[in-house]
Order: sequence, then C-alpha cells, then structure tokens
Amino acid sequence: MSANTANIIVCVGVALLGAALAYSFASSNSRQRRHPPGPYGYPFIGNIRVPADPAWKTYRQWSDVYESDIVRINVLGTNIVVTNTLQASSDLLDKKSAIYSDRPSYGMTMMTELCGFGWSIGLMRYNAFWRDARKAYHRELHPQAVQRFRPIVVRSSYELLRNLLRAPEKFNEHLRHAMGRELLYSAYGIDVQEKDDPIIATAEHGLESAVAAMNIGQFLVDLIPALKYVPEWFPGAGFQRQAKIWKASLDSMLHVPFNAAKNLLAAGRLPDDCVAKALLTDTVPNAVDPAYMEDVVRAALGTMYAAGMDTTFSALQSFFLAMVLYPKFQQKAQAFIDRACDGRLPDFSDYHSLPYVHAILKEILRWNPVIPLNLVHVSTEDDVYDGYDIPKGTFVLSNTWYINLASVSAWHDAYHFARAILHDPAVYNAPDTFNPERFLRTNASGELELDPAVRDPNEATFGFGRRICPGRFLAYEALWLAVASVLAAFSIAKAKDEHGADVTPDAEYEYGFMIFPKPFGCRIVPRSSECESLVGATAESE
Repeated sequence: MSANTANIIVCVGVALLGAALAYSFASSNSRQRRHPPGPYGYPFIGNIRVPADPAWKTYRQWSDVYESDIVRINVLGTNIVVTNTLQASSDLLDKKSAIYSDRPSYGMTMMTELCGFGWSIGLMRYNAFWRDARKAYHRELHPQAVQRFRPIVVRSSYELLRNLLRAPEKFNEHLRHAMGRELLYSAYGIDVQEKDDPIIATAEHGLESAVAAMNIGQFLVDLIPALKYVPEWFPGAGFQRQAKIWKASLDSMLHVPFNAAKNLLAAGRLPDDCVAKALLTDTVPNAVDPAYMEDVVRAALGTMYAAGMDTTFSALQSFFLAMVLYPKFQQKAQAFIDRACDGRLPDFSDYHSLPYVHAILKEILRWNPVIPLNLVHVSTEDDVYDGYDIPKGTFVLSNTWYINLASVSAWHDAYHFARAILHDPAVYNAPDTFNPERFLRTNASGELELDPAVRDPNEATFGFGRRICPGRFLAYEALWLAVASVLAAFSIAKAKDEHGADVTPDAEYEYGFMIFPKPFGCRIVPRSSECESLVGATAESE
C-alpha cells in the first residue's frame, strides 16, 4: 500500500469517526433540548437516508403527524430545520435575519471549494466581503435604479420576438439568448451579438457547470469533506476530474466578462447605465483598499449574471408551457393587451395598466417556483421558536414548494419537504391548478385589478431576510415585458404530430436545485399579419 493510499484511508476513517462523534455529541445535547418534531434517526448517522417513494409524501405525512409548521431531522450530527409555512419562514428569516443569514460550509465542498464557486455572493458566508457586495447591490438594484435598464429590457424582448418569428422551433434557445443579452448589458455593459456570441457561450458553459455542481448530495465529498484531499488519479476520484472541468468554466464566467467591461472602460466605451460603470468608476477607486473592492465588484457582477440567467429562463419556459396547457388564459390576456395597446407592442408605459399580465406572471412564479426550496440559512446563535430550541449552526430551509424526487440521500432529500408555502390550500384555492385569475378582482368601476388580499408569491419566491434576491426587481420587470410582448405578438398552441393531431405536453419537470420543464414542443405563430409587421418593425429601433 502506497503512502498516499494509506493517507487517504486514514483521512476517510478520521472523517467518519468525527461524524460519528459529532452525531453522538449532538444526540447527547438533544436530550437536553426541546427540538422541533421529526423522525428518529439511526445511531451515529441520524436521518442519512429516509423513505422516498416519493419523498414528498413521506415528508407531508410528517407535517401532518407532528402538527407543526417546522420539522427537524439530523444528518451526521447536523441539525436541519424546515419551515413549512410563510409565517414560520418570515418569523425566523426576516424578523431574526441578524442570526439567520449565514450559509453553510458543510455540504458545499464540491461546489464552493473544488469547483471554485465560492465567489458566488449567494453562497458566501455572512462576512465583510458579503456585506460589501450587498451594499453595492442595494445601491444599483433598488426599484428606482433598475428603471435605467428598461431600454435594454425592451431591446432584448423585441429581439426575442424577431427570433421567434424567424425560427419558432428554437424558442428555448431564443429565451436563453434574450435573458443573457439583457443581463450581460445590465451588469457589464456588453452588447452581445444576435447569435453565436463568444461571451454568452463562455457564460453558458459556466452556468451549466454551476447548475450541475449545485445538486447537493450528488457527491460523497459533500458528506465527507476529507475526500477533497483525494488526488484525481485515485480510483473513485472521478469527482475531482469533473470538478477540474467545472472550475475552468466557472473561472471563465467570472473573469471573461469582467475583463471585457474593464477594457470597455479603458477605451471610454463602457455605457453609463450598466452596473459595472458605477462600481468601477466610483466604488472601486474610492475604496480604502481598491484591489479588495475590485474583487468584491467582480464577484458581485458575476453573481448578478449567474443568479439571474437560469432563474428567468426557467420561469419563461414555465410560461410557454402554461400557455400551451391553458389557452383560455392566454386569450383573455391578449384581449386585455389589445385594448390597452391599440395596435402597438407593449412597453413599460403599460406596466400599471395590464393587471392580467401581472396575474399570469405571478401565477407562473407560484405554480412552479424556480427554486422549490430557498438556499440554506444557518443560525449563528442559539434561538427558541414556538417553544422549540434551534441551536447555533442549525441549517434552516424555507419550503417554497414540495417536489417529488427520487432521493440519493437524506442530505439531498432535506431540500424537498412537504406543505407548500406557494401551494398551501388555505391560501390558494386548488393550488395545483394554474389559474392567474386568483390574483384579480373587479373594482368599483367594473375593471379588473390585482387583488391585494391575495398573497403575492414574490413574498416567498425571491427568498427571505438579508439573503433575499437583490436582483428581484430587475428580474420581475424583465419577465413582465417578455410575457407581455410574446402574448401581444404570438399565439402559443400545442404541437402537431405527423397525423396533424394535437400533442399535449406533460406538465413534468426536471428537478434539482432549480427546476426546469421537461422538453416539450409547441407551435408559435403570429396572431395576425399586423402582429407580424409589428415584430419586423422592431429591428428599426435597434
């Protein structure tokens, strides 16, 4: 046996012994605490594996059995608490954000260390670097500030319409390009090519790596961090070789667009309305430590793109799927748009006069939320909630929506609990049904308007507390105009088979950290020759 092999075996053995001791210590402490209810675990390993056929049924039964808004399990000595209602989520993560804003290090080894995605502000620990990035976000992405991005949002949406007219069968490709163009300009001031843009390709490769690495529980190294020291040539160390590939893509996604923005600034061609311009010309040079602040800005801009791209893409995919499956709502929305816009395409002057479009978007975000469970919050102090002890270091998950997923481990399963915040039948009637009209009411003048009495799904969709998504205002506006523009110009219908019969897609999703509709086809055709002309005319405004 070689020295390296012996060292690896020792590392793994020590890690397993440490986990057993940690669980034993946690168990002894648990007997002195009143934890939230949950199933008993196995000795030493806790709830390392739970019944999952499917997982959400088991977890839903637990919520009913224990009659509690919060449920607890233990995995190798780590407390995991899941909040199953908006009230519990808000009580802990909003009202006590000072002690519930940290992120875990355990369970993230593959993603943050081996793949180098630790620069993501969304995954970063609660520290000074994170707080400095957050300040930059608040300054540049508050509701009034994001209005300066409306011109690029309009250009990207209109380009999407032209691409749908040209090649409707490639709608997924067009959606990704439109969102990528908008984000790269808003963040970096980079105006990309209409197709085959090298910077978008670089960013796309990075995103693919990020999404793959973020499937928590897929890699044993997340459960046994000591495995990160295993060399890539060692048998069974395929995760090291994969991490090396993903890290190269993620590094490029971080540095390539940032360096392009710096080059534009040096040449005097960086647009005034992008975030990079303000941060590179003001925040960085005026910092006490400019080199450190440049690192903060680089990470903040990279996160702005990475966090915004796949989330908006998934939401738009769900929009197309919903319009195929529920055409009556599509037709009603189009009638409202026709009356409000009177022969033109919608723009932001219509933002407050198209409540039906807002209702459709809100229902999209509620029906199949992009991130079913928000990212883990970690408590930094001991706490008590509803009579239950929540020790320092507890992982807290807000259950935005339960999902059905065959599990690989309880660590993975912990991300997929029951009792939906956005599918709560006490809040939303027939929650599994797509119905945007649940958000509407008729006012005293007989006109439709958004009903303020109905819970806005944005209260849960974008996270909680100090970790709430800072780009939520830009994301919502971009989605709103894309939805309004597509509805104004096109009809979205079921695809046809070789015999001319309708093909109804299954409303099924591919599950991971984020969810995406499984591939489906549809027919996208201009609503009229006038609509086709309107789409063609948008090229003149570029």
